[in-house]
Amino acid sequence: MMDDTCAVDIGGTHHLRIIEDLQDNDEDVEKNVGRFVWPTALPMMKHIREDILPSNTEDTIIVELGAGCGLLGMGLAATRKFHQVIITDHDDVWLRRNLDLNAGILGADVTAMSLDWDDVSEVQAVSDMIGKTCSAIHDPKLLIVASDVLYNHSSHQKLVHTLRKLSLHGVPTRILIGFLNDRDNDEKLFLSVARVVYGDTFPSSRSIFVEREGKNSIPKSEELMLDLSERIDNASSV
Repeated sequence: MMDDTCAVDIGGTHHLRIIEDLQDNDEDVEKNVGRFVWPTALPMMKHIREDILPSNTEDTIIVELGAGCGLLGMGLAATRKFHQVIITDHDDVWLRRNLDLNAGILGADVTAMSLDWDDVSEVQAVSDMIGKTCSAIHDPKLLIVASDVLYNHSSHQKLVHTLRKLSLHGVPTRILIGFLNDRDNDEKLFLSVARVVYGDTFPSSRSIFVEREGKNSIPKSEELMLDLSERIDNASSV
């Protein structure tokens, strides 16, 4: 294992320091997916901050799933004021290292939590945290975000059940999922699973193109962001 710390420009004068795990052996990547920055995290963060969030977000709770190094959630927390930001992945130790490294610039109450979508107790713990936070806000709003979590088709059902469980709090809920445009089949398969799980309560969805700046000679490419844009808090319990 080889650690690498880099500075990431997240807009304005803001920079995050991110620790990644650079693997020499590609076979190790699958089990260490929570230890590097996913490609859609940065463009998704900037698009959410600049084009989606209202001017006042102090009553908003952000929950990031499959956070990797936590760039998306920390980037939002460093540049806007939220009531709370909950950043999750199955490897919360790695997340905590990055949170500690950037503690001085995170403006919101930021919490790292372990969340394996297949672990009922961990899903419940995050749901309980959301519920507790919502009860302390006069007019709470919930935004669930995730970048590059659709690549593993076998995990789609677990992800859908997790999203559904986390959104059962009787508050306006929005879900945004970023993925690469050359993997649009991921979106189709995910939506087909989601419609089976949700049935008639499945929210409307749309895809948004998000531009990503190219590096060096690599041309600019576009990202897709799946926006589950309607309230899903009235769905029955999983």
